Amino acid sequence: MKKKKIIRFSIIMVIFLVIFGIVFLINSLNKKNINTNYQEPEPEVIPYEMEPVEEYSYFFSVVNILNKYLNYVHDKNNEALMKILHPEYIDFYTINNNNLYEYLGDFSDNLQVSFKAKMMTYKIYDNNYLYYVKGDIIGNNFEDSKVVFSDAMFLVNVDYDNVTFAIYPLDYRYEVLPIEEPEKAIVLNNYNELIGSNVISNDYICSLYLNDFIDKINNDEDTYHLLSDDFRKKQYPKKDDYLSFMANNKDKLNYQVYSCNSLSGTSHVYEVKDMNFNSYTFIEESIMNYKVEFTIK
Repeated sequence: MKKKKIIRFSIIMVIFLVIFGIVFLINSLNKKNINTNYQEPEPEVIPYEMEPVEEYSYFFSVVNILNKYLNYVHDKNNEALMKILHPEYIDFYTINNNNLYEYLGDFSDNLQVSFKAKMMTYKIYDNNYLYYVKGDIIGNNFEDSKVVFSDAMFLVNVDYDNVTFAIYPLDYRYEVLPIEEPEKAIVLNNYNELIGSNVISNDYICSLYLNDFIDKINNDEDTYHLLSDDFRKKQYPKKDDYLSFMANNKDKLNYQVYSCNSLSGTSHVYEVKDMNFNSYTFIEESIMNYKVEFTIK
């Protein structure tokens, strides 16, 4: 009888240890999954064997060109558009005054339009630069601003000898460059003179990244992948926790910069405080491509 009790007790203990082991293993796996299941989105492939633009002056000069182009589209300035569109684009699509906006679009419902570049790469042909640019067209009105065309793409051909440019809008990203002679001189006219950007200050970059980050949050874009690896693992290993925190605290974010500090190193790092004294650190990987850490008051 005593022997049976010992056997029964041993069986219970074995069952208990097995259950305990299974629970421990599941918890360990869950904990591991919390920290390791996240995968960075695949970076967009840089087309046409190009290089990322790393100089602010070049980057924002090209943005200025596209803003000028969009203003001409908005104002339906046919003469100007026919002078700044790339000749190969005009020839390929047989562009004329009658069909211009069938290809370029119509943004006249907005008070103004502007371009927000998300990606810019380039390739050099003699002293001609060919830029591939991808970004959003923003409609600006009295009450708000909103994206009216997402992921618009352009080739911008800049002739630095003649200080001129030409634009080739892209319907999609072609497998090969649609411009056959990007090194060809671009003749100056009344509309295609290249105007360089003003000196880009640290304050401007701080404001740019702060506004971009808050815009993405307010527009319910996925910003989890913008968190730096260390910050994400320590503060928000679960994406749902991050989303819940932002949903409950985004009203505390402020677009206005209170202070800005730039740190030099292997990459540009910008430490920013907004007017509500929330703190952000933007680690720039390339222009308009950054990781962020923050403390929300």
